[in-house]
Amino acid sequence: SPIASPFFGAVQIEDFQLVPLLKALRMPRISLLLADDVGLGKTVEAGLILTELLLRRRIRRVLIISPAALRKQWQQEMKTKFSLTFDVIDREETHALQKRLGLDANPWRTYPRIITSYHYLRQPDVLEQFRSACSQPEGSAQLPWDLLIVDEAHNLMPSNFGDDSDLSQMLRAISPWFEHKLFLTATPHNGHTRCFSGLLEQLDPVRFTQTSEFTDAVKQRISEVVVRRLKREINQLDEQAGRTPRFCDRIPQRDVVERS
Repeated sequence: SPIASPFFGAVQIEDFQLVPLLKALRMPRISLLLADDVGLGKTVEAGLILTELLLRRRIRRVLIISPAALRKQWQQEMKTKFSLTFDVIDREETHALQKRLGLDANPWRTYPRIITSYHYLRQPDVLEQFRSACSQPEGSAQLPWDLLIVDEAHNLMPSNFGDDSDLSQMLRAISPWFEHKLFLTATPHNGHTRCFSGLLEQLDPVRFTQTSEFTDAVKQRISEVVVRRLKREINQLDEQAGRTPRFCDRIPQRDVVERS
């Protein structure tokens, strides 16, 4: 079907930013790791997928988790570029909501589109409050949330050895409550295959399991869920098409030798 989200946003879309959108629409259940280079617009790519799913009425309830410093930026980007309103949930907003609606008010049940810090969500009382909002009638086939977007997802990778971090355990706990998942990071691999495969398992536990080695079949499945482009690759495509490269080349750092 024709895509509509590029025409509903106040942003100039680059052609390569449509690739994750088209890839997502071919998936019955979306599980994508957007690992493009810094500056290629992973937020825009996530916004396009989010908007398209909303326009097609495939999703309603959305949760974006990010570092605390990026919550307001995400809220502003979604509002100004895609006309999508999100509520930022933290301790202060939760107390304000309970003052208005009563002590039993649960922000995770009240708002349909939420942005929060994963450092806030990992706190035991907050995570328990989130769990209570996700309770479903027995036998229900519908999940309580439709879409999870994780920014800077490398911060939630499982450990290479020993116990996983609180952030990784939190992500593992909440992932089963979401129908679709988008993970965003410019550094998807930290050099340890076990960490990377563990992140893929959190993204799609049906296709992946945490392992130290990848078989050819697993590598094929990785190519189906990971979108990774570098600026130099985009420049090469521009040059092949006879266009001016849209990104500047990086100049290696050189030491300056003073002459006496």
